[in-house]
Amino acid sequence: MKDNWGRFMFFATLLIIQIVLSKYANVGPYIYLCCLPLIVIYLPLYQETFLSMLIAFGCGLAVDVLCDGIVGLNAAASVALAAVRKPLFAAFFTRDNLERAVIPTIHETGVMRHINYIFISLLIYFIVYICLDSVGMESLQTTLLRLVLSCAANLVLVLAIDYFMFNSRR
Repeated sequence: MKDNWGRFMFFATLLIIQIVLSKYANVGPYIYLCCLPLIVIYLPLYQETFLSMLIAFGCGLAVDVLCDGIVGLNAAASVALAAVRKPLFAAFFTRDNLERAVIPTIHETGVMRHINYIFISLLIYFIVYICLDSVGMESLQTTLLRLVLSCAANLVLVLAIDYFMFNSRR
């Protein structure tokens, strides 16, 4: 019970951080700061994919409704990431990591593999998000620039959150 309460508080904290980032941290038209993918990535691995997709949809829709933006963008990108989360984890990590890591943190999985896993997860999230956001209205160069800058900025953000939230487990 205590573990579930801690996990709920962790996800609630990340959701609040995401809402604050969406409302107050506008760093320009090319970078979208977002910790919503972290909520999806850190869902327990033993959880069914369908349930993960429902949770991702709910969190994404909550961010879309509570913040200024197009309703459905974060929800769609979160659901896409939740759909490929388990196969992506299996591609980067061993079965031992899968069985051992309830939440795949950098301390459980190793630095480089974790960074690659996070980067590919962010790439999937932002491909869906940016493609739906631009819908052919932006040039390919602008879309790629948004994708690269958003992934790079969010990789730093996710690794910082990962370090500060899970550093006490060491």
